[in-house]
Amino acid sequence: MGFTLREISDAVGGYTEGDSTIVVTSVSDPGLANAMDLAFAADEKFADQIKNGKAKVAILSPGMDYRDYGLEGAVFVKRARFVMSTLTKLVDKGQRYPRGIHRTACISKKSYIPENVTVGPYVVISDGVHLGENSVIGPMCFIGADTKIGANAYLREGVKIGSDVSIGERFIAQPGAVVGSDGFSFVTEEESAVEIARESLGKAKISENDNAWLRIYSLAGVVLGDDVEVGANSTIDRGTVRDTRLGNNVKTDNLSQIGHNVSIGDNCLICAQVGIAGSSQVGKNVVLGGQTGVSDNISIGDNVITGGATKVLSNVPAGKIMLGYPATSMDKQIESYKAFRRLPKLLKQLSDLQKTILKTKKG
Repeated sequence: MGFTLREISDAVGGYTEGDSTIVVTSVSDPGLANAMDLAFAADEKFADQIKNGKAKVAILSPGMDYRDYGLEGAVFVKRARFVMSTLTKLVDKGQRYPRGIHRTACISKKSYIPENVTVGPYVVISDGVHLGENSVIGPMCFIGADTKIGANAYLREGVKIGSDVSIGERFIAQPGAVVGSDGFSFVTEEESAVEIARESLGKAKISENDNAWLRIYSLAGVVLGDDVEVGANSTIDRGTVRDTRLGNNVKTDNLSQIGHNVSIGDNCLICAQVGIAGSSQVGKNVVLGGQTGVSDNISIGDNVITGGATKVLSNVPAGKIMLGYPATSMDKQIESYKAFRRLPKLLKQLSDLQKTILKTKKG
């Protein structure tokens, strides 16, 4: 399906110059675009690459002249990166699963499945499931008993959703995502070595007695708001005695882990390989950079940002930008790093000073 330059301009809230009737079918890097592509070249440093491709039209920024790049027309937008959301949605072809319910799908007669959904091969839908209108369930997905999924859900291949999960509208899950797995929660009959080490900060002697780990069962579920997206091979554990909760518009990247009883506020980004341990509370508008680790029972306030590989071991007030291990304010972490890099020079200066003092004493 193609779109004219005028239709694209109207969709993204821009304006056109040149031939607005030209039809394009996709969006491409300016240097790789073919004649049916819209070159994305809103930054002048990328626009020079247009000549390496075959695009006739492009996305440009105000003040640029499409004729300078040999184009026949252009759409002009103010905030190009924001426009990418609408633009890519407009031309996205999706996975093109065949519409309807595949004959190999195993669907309980005690579930509610609207007529306008797509259910792929070898999908299993359990008793009591309520699936929203216009949802797409990709091949080999599993949906557990009494789970509710809102309208316009899009589950990619191999997504697993456990029982007693409640999911809002427009949910997207990438391949291999798991929602509603049991929490990682175990206890020993006597105080464990881990508890002793934690309470004493490593100073106490660790008991050598055998202590078998006993499971604490996950009795609660998972509740996800509207417009939640879960990355590939990511997991969200069910709660122990209270639900694990993610607010509206929470996005998790690939290979992230959200533990039991965790609560995450609206509009949060959880980047790749982030791990949030059980019973931690994350506010709204929080961004956790890749490989951030959050210890259990931690509270992170609203509007917090952590840099990549940050390890949060204590509560973080609202509005802080954190970095490092252990996490400290980013400006302090950078100053500490600068000081650390100066250490070899300072040590040499100290050594030279000691030598000078010794020579003075001998003299």
